[in-house]
Amino acid sequence: MPDAAFGRSVGRRILRSPRWRDPQTWRLASGLVLFAFALTHFLNHALGLVSVQAMEAMQETRSGFWRSLPGTWLLYGSAAVHIGLAVAKLFRQRTWRMPAWDAVQLILGLAIPVLVAAHIAATRGYAAMGGDDSYNVVLRALWPGGALSQSLLLGIVWLHGVIGLHHWLSDRRWYDRWSPVLLVAAVLVPTLAIAGWIEAARRVALFSGGRPAIPPEQVPLRTALIDQTEAIVWTAFLAAAALLAVLLVARWMRGGPTITYAGGRRVRGASGATLLEISRAAGIPHASVCGGRGRCSTCRVLVLDGADDLPSPNAVEAAALDRIEAPPGVRLACQIRPERALTVRPLVPHLDAGPGLARDAYRWGVERRVTVMFADLRGFTTLAEKLYPYDSVFLLNRYFEVMSLAVTSHGGEVDKFLGDGIMALFGIAPARGAGARDALHAARAMLEALETLNHEFSSTLPGPLRMGIGLHTGPAVLGRIGGERQAGLTALGDSVNVASRLEGLNKEFGSVLVASKAVLDAAGLAIEGAREADIPVRGRAQGLPVVIADDLSAFRDVAPTRSDGAPAVARA
Repeated sequence: MPDAAFGRSVGRRILRSPRWRDPQTWRLASGLVLFAFALTHFLNHALGLVSVQAMEAMQETRSGFWRSLPGTWLLYGSAAVHIGLAVAKLFRQRTWRMPAWDAVQLILGLAIPVLVAAHIAATRGYAAMGGDDSYNVVLRALWPGGALSQSLLLGIVWLHGVIGLHHWLSDRRWYDRWSPVLLVAAVLVPTLAIAGWIEAARRVALFSGGRPAIPPEQVPLRTALIDQTEAIVWTAFLAAAALLAVLLVARWMRGGPTITYAGGRRVRGASGATLLEISRAAGIPHASVCGGRGRCSTCRVLVLDGADDLPSPNAVEAAALDRIEAPPGVRLACQIRPERALTVRPLVPHLDAGPGLARDAYRWGVERRVTVMFADLRGFTTLAEKLYPYDSVFLLNRYFEVMSLAVTSHGGEVDKFLGDGIMALFGIAPARGAGARDALHAARAMLEALETLNHEFSSTLPGPLRMGIGLHTGPAVLGRIGGERQAGLTALGDSVNVASRLEGLNKEFGSVLVASKAVLDAAGLAIEGAREADIPVRGRAQGLPVVIADDLSAFRDVAPTRSDGAPAVARA
């Protein structure tokens, strides 16, 4: 059976992948399954604002999947994997110093199995023994005595899941743009769910005529089932807590490696703890935007002494170090577990290093896909030699004034003035196309403004002003550079260097614009009369496709594409 063989081959490749050998991947995947179950369950509750019949109809559809054999294995298997990996991580925990939201997620995660056990026993467990666990029955059993406890349980489960999603998505480029919408959804779903089930429970109680929800002969069975389930869960919880306490005491008595930080401070860490945990336990500020999950590089350190005693990077750390092209000796503090003495220097200042700075993400750098523009006057130095110095200053200021207006009126931001040149950024606020469309329209407006300047200074200038513009769309790190009072937003990275190189090519091609093909693809525009070429770029095996234009008077809409070649939607 070729299909079966192909499926087994794909499955083996997936399981052999370093990513799938990472416990964090399994924890994330199982958590997403549980979140999907909770989301559909809570949306089902929200239908109580419509009618109990709507709740029952939706429940029948949900049960068709979640109570099928594959759905049951997926749900309870994910629960077992998620809880097991969370407990394993808890046993590896060497310090209780952590960010507040990490602590909240940990506490909620510990509470959920204990609180949800009785609810599972009273619904699915009771149904497995022949009982009726329809909304009509369960709502009557819960109202009004269980209103507070069930609503609290719903909120705890939801908040735990939302914090986990936030940690997973916070480093995505689109997250900042969509975070307000996601926040509204995060508040709206539990609010509607609680209001829905309570409203439905009140209606059911009103029309039930006081009849008991559970037949009298089944009450002892159901009560015994709930009591046994709670006893098992509590026993397991207390046993795990006792084992954790013994383990922590044993580790504390055994001691651990000595960590010396740049500046001379020396601390004794717990054996088996990550360097990030050692720093937190000692009260040493240490940046970690992703919460120590290896999804960023803000906790990176330079190992000054003892690097040979560390094991090689795992798959998660290796991917992060490769992404930032880290030099030798740089490691992630959240991934290394030193067993011998180390001397390290943290490479990223802690986010709370100054008052109010933690609220400014740009203070420490934000990676974002943007469009970078460089524009430069051609031959201005030679031209200025023929003018009075005051005339040169006046002309240059007038030039910067009109060019800045053209940039800002199309959603861009002037980064800096470079002699007689300008660097500008588009797409700083996350936007479709990374600001490419705005940058092209701004370039056209700048050339039109240059014609106006030439007319304005025709009697003063010995010849017309000429300008070359370079554009490139790609990832860059946006950050505030400079002293605390004078720090300005700028962009750093390969995309900036490419845009500067493209601007310089206008001299070679005799053009007014050289833009990477990525700009036109992201913008969904074509320039009439433009020609294409490939140019060599340092550090790249293949040439960079560019578009060379002598005139920007005519744009034509085309289907925009993303960097992976898939269609994208251009912003009007």
